[in-house]
Amino acid sequence: MRFGFSKRLPLLQFLLFIFALAVIIMPVNSYAAKTDRIKIIFNDPPDTKNIDIELANFIDSASKSVIAHFYQINRQCVIDAFVRAAKRLGPKNVKVITESKYYNNKKFVPFYAQLEAAGISILTDESDGSKGSGESHNKFCVVDSARVWTGSYNATDNNTVKDHNNALILDSTDAAAVYAEEFSMMYDRLLFGSRKESTRAKHKFSIDSVEVEIYFSPADNVNGIIENYIRNANAAVSFVIFAFTEDNIEDALISRHKAGINVRGICDDLSAGGKSSGYYTLLSNNMNIKKDSNPRAQLHHKFTVIDHESGTSAVVITGSHNYTKAANTKNDENIVIIHDKYYAQLYFNEFAKLYGAPMVKIDEQAPAVKQILKQDSTAEVQLNRSGNLQSSDKTTENLIKK
Repeated sequence: MRFGFSKRLPLLQFLLFIFALAVIIMPVNSYAAKTDRIKIIFNDPPDTKNIDIELANFIDSASKSVIAHFYQINRQCVIDAFVRAAKRLGPKNVKVITESKYYNNKKFVPFYAQLEAAGISILTDESDGSKGSGESHNKFCVVDSARVWTGSYNATDNNTVKDHNNALILDSTDAAAVYAEEFSMMYDRLLFGSRKESTRAKHKFSIDSVEVEIYFSPADNVNGIIENYIRNANAAVSFVIFAFTEDNIEDALISRHKAGINVRGICDDLSAGGKSSGYYTLLSNNMNIKKDSNPRAQLHHKFTVIDHESGTSAVVITGSHNYTKAANTKNDENIVIIHDKYYAQLYFNEFAKLYGAPMVKIDEQAPAVKQILKQDSTAEVQLNRSGNLQSSDKTTENLIKK
């Protein structure tokens, strides 16, 4: 038996070498990086898909601290999670920022009162003694200086069961650091809107093998960043946006359309009804643009997917930032940019569902060659076991029109 196996060994070595070579020369765009440190959540109104429970669980996971900036909060399970955190961690370790007009709105007052009764200090964009600066429009939470929740989702009943939204969980101390610095500028230094400066924490980093970027309005010219990514699209641009009035982004989309790029998008019907809406500008250029057909709810997403079929240039841009001048110059906003085919395809399929386009089959993971070692004329393949390649409530008319 030993002799027979040894006779077959050279053949097995040869086949292993051929397999390794075949994997190496396969096109890079047949792979999608994926990490369990980035989680994407979509609701599907009226199905919540537990987006509210996911946020409550995220807050419940904190063992040291919770900082949160939400435009609006009235979802009871999220309120309860904040209260539990205050009891568990001490109220001084749970900090909240919200928009002043909702903090003072009689429909929201009972919910904020529950947080304050638990000892949680709530700041607004008027806490600096001013009348506010644009919209305090973020939707993010950081726990234990280690993990971040963000996206388009306000912690409200409407955003949970009526309006289409997305959220992300980033398990990354790099992500947590940049959001914590942004939060501190507002909470500790009382700098809101255009008074803020760009964060010193790094904006670009990797979560496992996935490249991520994070930016904030108004300091980082977010509209300009979005515009540049659109202008660099090679094959496709697909977007779902609540409020869209920014001329330069309109021009970028039109330019890509005229260059033969497949540009498609869908806007919320409320936003599309505004006089300065980009919806009509794009429609007048014979582009494939639609508007949401449900007047009783908001298409509250704010995301763009670029080159979703590419393994090298696929990008998704999401967050709280609407494509408006106000979002870019007055409001407190954030975006997350993920450079990865897997996550781009997740968002593309959300676009396709809402737009009425065919969805794509998502490659969850693919084995990749880490390196080839030659020892005694034997090709030894090491595979990366993770599969990663080693090479609402209505936003105001003021927000829409400006």
